[in-house]
Amino acid sequence: MNTHGVRSICWAGIVTAVAGCNSTPQTYQQEIAHIKETIKKVYSKAPRIPCWLQNPVSQERTGFIGVTPVLDLYGQKAIKASRKVALHKLAQYYSFMLTERDLYNISTEGTAEITLDSGRTVTFLPAHVTDSVIYSYVFDGSLNAIARLSQSPMAQCTELQCDFSQCTPSWLCDTTPNTITSVSYLTVAPHQQLAQAQKNAGVIASLLDTSHVNIVDTQTELYQNLSGTEHHSISRTRSGNVTAREWQSPLLHTRSCSYGHTLVAQFMSSKNITRHDIPLQLHEDWKTQPQFQGRAIALGNFGEKGKMTADTLLSTAIDLAIKDALIELAKVKGVEVLSGADIRYDDGHYYLSNSQFSVNQIVSGELIDIKVTYKNDIPMVYVWLLEVV
Repeated sequence: MNTHGVRSICWAGIVTAVAGCNSTPQTYQQEIAHIKETIKKVYSKAPRIPCWLQNPVSQERTGFIGVTPVLDLYGQKAIKASRKVALHKLAQYYSFMLTERDLYNISTEGTAEITLDSGRTVTFLPAHVTDSVIYSYVFDGSLNAIARLSQSPMAQCTELQCDFSQCTPSWLCDTTPNTITSVSYLTVAPHQQLAQAQKNAGVIASLLDTSHVNIVDTQTELYQNLSGTEHHSISRTRSGNVTAREWQSPLLHTRSCSYGHTLVAQFMSSKNITRHDIPLQLHEDWKTQPQFQGRAIALGNFGEKGKMTADTLLSTAIDLAIKDALIELAKVKGVEVLSGADIRYDDGHYYLSNSQFSVNQIVSGELIDIKVTYKNDIPMVYVWLLEVV
């Protein structure tokens, strides 16, 4: 939530109060010191937001967030519109149709309970409004259920900041089955950021579920020795693609944190992606091992060479790192040598090898870890995939 406007008003009010009174030099200095201390407290205080905004799902409730611009087409606060978005998400996840009466019965009251034509009772909590966005929250259950929750849905929390290097919050690095961690940079239309994160999660889920890897790798190794100067170089090129079918199953937004202007969100799928029902119990040194329980572990990366994606988005870099790891998994299953050459010259030029390798495999992977670091403001993304058999 943007509090800059509030802080500016506070500052202006304090200055006006001081300017309007007759102060001695000593009391004036005391008042200025008091102002500075007050401003320091205002700016050092972490912003508070509804806890449901970063944890819409808990063991006790399943909730959904609807996001719209602050104003609707008629210049009114779009609380009802954002609640409609949230309710549509709930209906899609539970696979039932909403009626016109369901949508008509949505009110703009702070806390509102309605019974849908399907017989299901849902509850809306007070909306969270920023300068540009309205967040609405609906959960499956009645108002009476609120009293039984261990944490009040009305509770306020400090905004969580993501730290990939420290695995903070811890879910950034967990291995909970059927979960996808996705990101979305602040979009031109801020109310679309969460929707974009969910779209990106669908792309990741489809890649991990079943991907077709069809690529050709070419490696050229050159050794030169001219006039006593030695030079050794290796160049690699890759052509082809990694494709997957569009993800169709509903994704449930469960948790999120912020990384600068980037939203990092975790989603859970009702469809089994990982093919197992309990978190993996990996050994402490699993990253140094090529396999786990007979299944290959592959590392993929993007950004190591200081390059950035054309759209400069972290989500695209993660997508490319996952594709890189899928290619490595496919290579484990089989590589065909298309051509090779080993040519030598005796006049000081040595062309050692030029080889082409083809990979055409169907693979599935499970994302077991992701690391994001920055170097010169460019992200370096590392992902580890476990082969799904």
